[in-house]
Amino acid sequence: MIGVVYLVYAGLLSAVLPVHNARHSPITQQDMAKYRDRVKSMFYHAYNNYLDNAFPYDELRPLTCDGQDTWGSFSLTLIDALDTLLIIGNTTEFQRVVNVLQDTVDFDIDVNASVFETNIRVVGGLLSAHLLSKRAGIELEPGWPCSGPLLRMAEDAARKLLPAFDTPTGMPFGTVNLLKGVNPTETPVTCTAGVGTYIIEFATLSRLTGNPEFERVARHALKGLWESRSEIGLVGNHIDVMTSKWVAQDAGIGAGIDSYFEYLVKGAILLQDEEMMSMFLDYNKAIQNYTKYDDWYVWVQMYKGTVSMPIFQSLEAFWPGLQSLIGDIGNGMRTFLNYYTVWKQFGGLPEFYNIPQGFTVDKREGYPLRPELIESAMYLYKATKDPTLLELGRDAIESIEKISKVDCGFATIKDVRDHKLDNRMESFFLAETIKYLYLLFDPDNFIHNDGSEFDLVVTPYGECVLDAGGYVFNTEAHPIDPAALHCCKQDNTEKWEVEDLVREFFAVKPKTEKFRKEKADDLKQQDSFLTGTQNRTKTKHTSALHCPSQPFSSKLSILGQVFLE
Repeated sequence: MIGVVYLVYAGLLSAVLPVHNARHSPITQQDMAKYRDRVKSMFYHAYNNYLDNAFPYDELRPLTCDGQDTWGSFSLTLIDALDTLLIIGNTTEFQRVVNVLQDTVDFDIDVNASVFETNIRVVGGLLSAHLLSKRAGIELEPGWPCSGPLLRMAEDAARKLLPAFDTPTGMPFGTVNLLKGVNPTETPVTCTAGVGTYIIEFATLSRLTGNPEFERVARHALKGLWESRSEIGLVGNHIDVMTSKWVAQDAGIGAGIDSYFEYLVKGAILLQDEEMMSMFLDYNKAIQNYTKYDDWYVWVQMYKGTVSMPIFQSLEAFWPGLQSLIGDIGNGMRTFLNYYTVWKQFGGLPEFYNIPQGFTVDKREGYPLRPELIESAMYLYKATKDPTLLELGRDAIESIEKISKVDCGFATIKDVRDHKLDNRMESFFLAETIKYLYLLFDPDNFIHNDGSEFDLVVTPYGECVLDAGGYVFNTEAHPIDPAALHCCKQDNTEKWEVEDLVREFFAVKPKTEKFRKEKADDLKQQDSFLTGTQNRTKTKHTSALHCPSQPFSSKLSILGQVFLE
């Protein structure tokens, strides 16, 4: 049995832990509003400092009050923060940023970019903003959501990634030059998540633009991983995309693998795809059989199932939220509470945590303000209303403000033991951490719409229901409206099939009185289509895995595990 010993470290930790470890009274509705306001203030402190000190670079360096390019020179933080602006209610700035991005962002650049990061942050961020444009008051092109400037930008960025998928296995290289394609000397070794985290963005692109190539390559990559799993049903964390040979054979739910599992579940929800869900459920059986110990998840050898590392990683904290999406609430809550004890121990989640020893792992003591535990809290709170989940949100606000807030933004915590800081504020802080915190304390946000309201739009292919809820978050917390995927095709067969699946669950209530009057006569005729396009399971995010772009050999540890330094 794996246990965790905390009392040994109580004396040491009392000197560094913030005051949130004290006992608090229950969170009231007034508290909810107060915490929403505090999260907004956190957002603007980070966002305004990015604009003032770092734009047009990708990221803010908060300790030196300047900027740096990290993932490709796209003004990445601006793209990543765009839909967060709308979720916290700032339509004016959303509109301004859309214009800025159109005027300044260019993907025809001689830059080596991470295929994975460019997809989840840039393509995902632009697609989400495109689909939220009507709500944000943007003047729409005729034919929207099947056309629009942000959609064209997303398609342009995704096209730059397609050469990476031109391999014998269909699994993509990890890095591509946006101007020249894949470098002839590029390593063929890619992390599993870097192979299997495209179906949400690429399928959305294909359905909106009518170009099937994006969805085709994403599905082919998923198939390649599925066919490469071990006999006991596990996948390792790094694979050779030319040969399908596993290079790193540690299996788990964390770094290098996490969002692959996430996208099987969310892809199944978004596309109503039974095969993807069946694949995940098969993986889940193996994960429960071989990697789960006392509601913790450890790393095992993918062919034998023997424990290789009894370690919890902060990226794994997305898992309880994912469990909520498949209805496994009890297991999700128990695992969440284990992870929450680690947060309370340090005021944040260290990148690695040795479970038997109950303490950090050497050289993995940092917390770069990741969102995963907050994300799981949001999903589980939506499912259970358990007040413990709000307490995690409160603790996160207190910790981040106390430990990482500096004059020019919020700095990565270099070491959770003494709370030393590092000179970086990753774009996912605004895209995910802030967004999930805000949504946790804002149960009435439009993102949580239960389908009782919607918008009706007219496309070249007929009337279409949008903004009815059930948003699917990509792994960078960019929400995608599932209904939009059915707006841009002339063949309505799929629409009627979806309607048959879900019509009995919802009674649609249009938003406007004008619509009620104008459409009263033909509402019965439209009813099956309207109900059919709006009902999807509410979803979550997950982890922000960051695959290394450096040569693989430099990342190979003594245990055969590969992680970003």
